[in-house]
Amino acid sequence: MGGVRGLGAALAALVSFCLTPAQADTQGPDAHPFLAFGGTDMWRDGAFLYGGLLWSPDGFGTDGFTLKLLLASGGYTYPSGALHTDVDGTLVSASALPGWRMSRDGTTVSLYAGPIIQNYWLAPYDPGSRLKGFYAGAQFAADIWSQPTPTSMIALNGSIASIAAIGTMRVATGWQFSESFFVGPEVQALWCIDYQQWRIGVHVTSFRFGGAEWTAASGLAIESFGRSGPYLRFGLNVHY
Repeated sequence: MGGVRGLGAALAALVSFCLTPAQADTQGPDAHPFLAFGGTDMWRDGAFLYGGLLWSPDGFGTDGFTLKLLLASGGYTYPSGALHTDVDGTLVSASALPGWRMSRDGTTVSLYAGPIIQNYWLAPYDPGSRLKGFYAGAQFAADIWSQPTPTSMIALNGSIASIAAIGTMRVATGWQFSESFFVGPEVQALWCIDYQQWRIGVHVTSFRFGGAEWTAASGLAIESFGRSGPYLRFGLNVHY
């Protein structure tokens, strides 16, 4: 079971990548049909890179169909109960999530559902891990962005996949201390089978610089197998 718990750390962090790119694109009218995004997520036991594309044919300022494409890859380490040592894993994942965007009175809700594929490599091979090799499944994701006032925001992001019941839930609030970005606290829960990770930290969202929107977050990550340490997350969004 130790292998399952450690592997869940990487999976849950990967799911969070599907959520963060959509935070900035919901803030106001935008006629651009494409949003390219990328970034990284790092914590004590792993690091991932991700990139992808959002396509909304009628523009992000109107209700309608939106397609989210995501590719992510990274490495992680977990303690194996079967081998009584740490195992190094590598994960590559891709998903295509068609969805729908709805905006009303400063609140935007985006719902997505579609296929996800993943491939895992473990070194050394861990017979106690239930996730190794190639998998295909389905994923559901939801992003909610709301601005109760022109200078405040609330973001709720959640996702779950049929592969090992991978899931995440994030809640963030923020205040606009300048015209270019929001700052505030965030909390997040990540899980996979019998693994859980909890995060509490501070985020900077929609920092506009060089024609792009940057996001960042940092704080404490606590893992269910007894490890804890800092996490860092960076992201970039570009409309075109």
